[in-house]
Amino acid sequence: MRRQTRRRLTQNVSRFYLGLGVFFVIGFLFFGTSSFFFAEEAPVNETPINEAIRLPNGETVTLHASSYDTKTKTMRIRLSLDEAPGNTNDHLFRYVYKARPDSEKEVTSLYERNNQYVLELKDVPNDFDQLAIRIYGVDESQAIESLTPEERESSLLTSLYADHRTIEQANHTSSDETTSTRLFVEDELAETERQVETTQQSVEAQRQQIERLDRDKEELEDELPYLSLDEQVEQENEIFDLGRKRDELTLELEKLEQSVQALEEKHDKLRVRLRELSI
Repeated sequence: MRRQTRRRLTQNVSRFYLGLGVFFVIGFLFFGTSSFFFAEEAPVNETPINEAIRLPNGETVTLHASSYDTKTKTMRIRLSLDEAPGNTNDHLFRYVYKARPDSEKEVTSLYERNNQYVLELKDVPNDFDQLAIRIYGVDESQAIESLTPEERESSLLTSLYADHRTIEQANHTSSDETTSTRLFVEDELAETERQVETTQQSVEAQRQQIERLDRDKEELEDELPYLSLDEQVEQENEIFDLGRKRDELTLELEKLEQSVQALEEKHDKLRVRLRELSI
C-alpha cells in the first residue's frame, strides 16, 4: 500500500508542474502578442525620395532629400517643383508635427532657383515623431492667414512627410548657394545616368526583337518554293505583316537611339557643370 501511495503522489506532482508549465506558455503567448498589453508601433509615414508626385493643379513635386540636425533642431528639405503652364499661383510652405497637427509653423527658404528649393524647418523637437510639410498654392496678393478654413483647405496642394525613425541625421552648417546648386546637379546627374541605362536597355531589347523578326521572315521566305499556291498566298501575307511590324520597330528604335544621344549630351554637360561648381 505504501508503494502505491508514493507512486500516486509522484504522478500528481508531475501533473501539477506540467499543468503549470502549460499555463505559463499559454500566458506568455497571450500577453506577449496581445496589442492590449503592448501598444503596436505606428507605421512609418514618409514621402519616397526622387519620386515625382502629381499635384491637383497639374504640377509635379519631387522630394530629393531630407535631413535633421539634433543639435540645432532644424530639418532641411530639398525639393523641386515643375510648374504647370499658365500657373500664376505662388507656393507657400508650412509644417506641422504629429503632436501638434493644428499648429502650423513657418518655413525658411534657404535656396530658390529654377523651381528648386532648399527649405529649413526651425524649432523641430527631437521627439517630433512624424512631420508634414504642407505646400499651398496661393495668389501672390493673398496672405494665407486671411483665408477661411475652406479656402485654406482648397489651396493645399500636397503634404510631404518625414518620420524620425528613418530620416537622415546631418550637421546643418553650410547653406551657401553653391553647395545647394551642386547637390541639385548631383541629383540630376544621377537621374540622367539612370535614364541613360534604362533607355539603352530598351534599345537593346528593340534590336533583339527586330533580329527575331528578321529570322522569322527569312524562314518563311525559304519555305515559299515548297508550298502550294494557296499556302504561298497565306505565307506571303504573314511575311508582309512581319515586314510592316519590323518597320514600326525600326522607327521606334531610331527614336530611342536619339533619346540616348540626347541624354548622353545632357550627362556630359552636367558633369562639366559639376566640375565647375566643385572648383
